[in-house]
Amino acid sequence: MIRYDCLGLLAPLITDQIVVTSLSGQKIEWAHLSKHEGNLLVGTMGTALGVGMGLAVALPQRKVIVLESDGSVLLSLFNLPTLANLDLNNLIVFVFDNAPYSGTRNSEPTATAGKTDLAKMAQAAGIENAVTVRDLQSFKREMTAAMNENRLRFVVCKVEESKEHRRIPRTDMDPLENKYVFVRYLERTEGKRIVRSHG
Repeated sequence: MIRYDCLGLLAPLITDQIVVTSLSGQKIEWAHLSKHEGNLLVGTMGTALGVGMGLAVALPQRKVIVLESDGSVLLSLFNLPTLANLDLNNLIVFVFDNAPYSGTRNSEPTATAGKTDLAKMAQAAGIENAVTVRDLQSFKREMTAAMNENRLRFVVCKVEESKEHRRIPRTDMDPLENKYVFVRYLERTEGKRIVRSHG
């Protein structure tokens, strides 16, 4: 299964959902596939899940989708018990597990290349709807269910290591611009002004 194919199935389903990406190939691929103003392209590793949880808590009426990587989840495992105990019914987490740190040129293996199973770790933390999918049909089934139901889902997507993101032109929107586009989108769609500091 190729991550880009999974994201290609998800992109047409996005309407008013909020999408948060981690710093990895999926950030580049998602920015290429989706021009949605509700995309927050997080630029640091290990923070997307925490940011997504915060948005889901603050905006319980909006569906929040987090596009994570195995390396990013492994860097911030403390998020799993928090996620389990919050049990946010408006949050979907897709973890694209390709088993290496593919952001590095050497593609060093992550723990999931060995014995580590992220879905089982999520289940052990208390996340009931944590599953692993290994083919595109299974991904489509879980994605469709997650989009149509109101319950927390944690879907580990076992994907092949792909260099596709290295061939895709990078978005011309820098992280600061993306942040303000995202904030303006929330202000407009939620009818609330987000307080900003001026100093």
